[in-house]
Formats: sequence, C-alpha cells, structure tokens
Amino acid sequence: MSCRVRRCSVYNGTEAVGVLQTDPARGLYPPLGRALSDYAMITTEQPVLLSISGGKDSLLMAYLLNQMRSRSPVKFSLAAVTVDPGEPSGFTAKELSTMKEYLARLFIPHHVVTTSIARIVQEHPHNKSACSLCANLRRGAIYKTAREMGFRTVALAHHLDDAIETLFLNMFYQSSLRCFEPKTFLTRQKLAAIRPLVYIPEHDIVKAGEKLGLPVIATRCPVAGTTNRQSMKELVRKLSGEIPGFHSHMRSVLKRVWGMQMKTPEPRQDATESGAEQS
Repeated sequence: MSCRVRRCSVYNGTEAVGVLQTDPARGLYPPLGRALSDYAMITTEQPVLLSISGGKDSLLMAYLLNQMRSRSPVKFSLAAVTVDPGEPSGFTAKELSTMKEYLARLFIPHHVVTTSIARIVQEHPHNKSACSLCANLRRGAIYKTAREMGFRTVALAHHLDDAIETLFLNMFYQSSLRCFEPKTFLTRQKLAAIRPLVYIPEHDIVKAGEKLGLPVIATRCPVAGTTNRQSMKELVRKLSGEIPGFHSHMRSVLKRVWGMQMKTPEPRQDATESGAEQS
C-alpha cells in the first residue's frame, strides 16, 4: 500500500496547522508536514515518545511537534526520554535540569534513563565504528523504555543531512544503496520509529534553533569529529555549496531509495540505520 494513502492522519504545511507568522521556525512546517503526511507517521490520539539528546535537532523537534499538536486537527500526546550515557561523558545534573525545564515549558513530560553506554563505547577498540555502536546502544535503551512506558511510536531527530550522510556511508563503505527510512516498524520491538525532520536540511535547523534560543547542550563525545560520518558530513557540506539545489535533489533521490526499500525489504541492521552523532 502506498505511504501516501492515509491523508486523514496528516498535516500539510503551514495552513493546516495555523502557524503564526511570528514563529521563528515557520518555514520548517511545510517540509515537516509533508514528511508526516507522506509516511503517515502520526495518527489521531497516538502517544509519541521523543528521543531527546539535548542537541539542536531533538530540541527543535520537540518544539515543532508541540506547535503542531496545538494547532493540528489530528490530536496526539508527547513525552520525552533522554538516555544518559554515564561516565565519563554523561550529562551533569544542571544539563538534565535544563532539558527538563525546557520541555516543561512545552508541556512535555521528561524521563531520564541512566546507562553505562559511554564506558562501553570507550572500551570499544575501533573509534571509526564507535559512533554507530553508541547510536545503536542508545536506540536500544530508548526502545526498551518506550515499551516499558507503553509507547508504540518513538520519534528520532534525524534530519535530511543525516539521511544523505547515511546513504553515502552505505554506498562508499558497504556497496549498498540503502538508508534508514522515515518510518520503520520494528517487528521484534513492536514499535514504530519515525523521523519527522527527515525532509529538513541541517542549515535550516541551525537557523531556527538560533532564532529560538534553544538551550543546546554540547556533546562530550570523545570521538566526535573523527568518524567516517564526519567525513561524509564534510562532503555533504562541500557538495551543497557547489551544486545548486543539492538538498532538494538528494531528497528526491532518497524518496526513490526509500520506495525501493519498501518494495524489497532486507533484514535491518542497526549499523546501517544511523551513526548520527548527538542530535
């Protein structure tokens, strides 16, 4: 069945959600609405658990979806979870308090899960794959928490640049034309993972975050900036500066890739889903 069929469960740009013209993020609602609509990410009365890392992407996702739910005819509830990776790169009490206060202003309950992920990744001998390992462990903790809390939908804050980088990583390092999908049903977990920001370029998220004054928490990841994903990030930045309409073209390419994946699904491996650093 086409992913575009269920128009009753969607939001389609600024008019549908009644976005105020003074909203600093008003330009992001059309691509957000199209992504939610194209892949039927959220349905009426559906509770959604947001994965919040304290980075610009997840904080903006919380803001956008909160604005969306307050104006959309489709009603849904939100809660948030933060996975604390623990020592030596975990969150401070002040940082966790900052996230909780920010989310409280959006009327989003916030839950913190304490783990030993940082220690496990630190002991991993290959820094080049540490990013993927960390992402996989964090997602596992998020999905486990979602099940325990009774959620069936988890929202991850991967944006368009993350998707392009993942496609390039799989092309250049795995000889595979694949990428994480905007909406993935995890059979064993009995959960749906959605990525509402998947149509939005990173530079638009940066601009909106600055205008909104988001309380972004800097990552303490010891391998940040040294991974293969960082190389792809720099390549995407270079290509976007040289090729007019790069992000629009790549969004079209990804939609074709996602369409092919839906027709010919392969066993999913977390290593190819994402190695995105803190979002």
